[in-house]
Amino acid sequence: MNAMEKDIKSESEYLRKKAEAVAKKRLSMREMLPSVPEMMKLIEELEVYQVELEMQNEELIQAKEQAETATEKYTELYDFAPSGYFTLSKEGKIIELNLSGAKMLGKERSRLKNSMFGFFVSNDTKPIFNIFLGKVFHSKVKESCEVTLSTNDHLPMCVYLTGIVTKNGEQCLVTVIEIIERNRAEQELIIANKELAFQNEEKEKRAAALIIANKELAFQKKLFTYLSADNINNYYFCFYR
Repeated sequence: MNAMEKDIKSESEYLRKKAEAVAKKRLSMREMLPSVPEMMKLIEELEVYQVELEMQNEELIQAKEQAETATEKYTELYDFAPSGYFTLSKEGKIIELNLSGAKMLGKERSRLKNSMFGFFVSNDTKPIFNIFLGKVFHSKVKESCEVTLSTNDHLPMCVYLTGIVTKNGEQCLVTVIEIIERNRAEQELIIANKELAFQNEEKEKRAAALIIANKELAFQKKLFTYLSADNINNYYFCFYR
């Protein structure tokens, strides 16, 4: 066998071995692939998982819409409440407020943020407000006071402040009610209590009358039983004997 034949034979053997290696690799890859039933099961599981994800996505969308609706309702209640709502810092700076509060101070809400609330309190009641603000942050309980709001564009307004510190202790929530409105509410409450007392008194009278009526009815029943046919006959027999 000459050199050329040897080269051809060696090259043929090399190619043979390489082909066997490639075939073995392909065979091992095919063995790694799942069977048809396994593939069908896998596809079914993926479809179920996809449906679960779609349902979760729908629930998240609904929860988001509900949260947005609740936020809108809260914002409306907060902004259009008859009372003024303020969030103040320890120094009395206005951090947040509602539309009613801005109306009480006679300015746009955006212009009132970062302003000092005490600036709108009359000079004669400003010490009362300063003491109130200090108590709110130190006592950790609800505090209240009466002050007068004084602005250039509005007549002085007597208001009732109620404040309580937030959990972090850095801010306080203050409710501002015009005393006229508070007095009106108190008068309405007094009238309602009087009406309730009158109704309770009437109920007690009716209950007493009902007790008397029941006693009278019981007496009438006893009398009717006594004056039954037999007793009437005995009565006539004794009377005419």
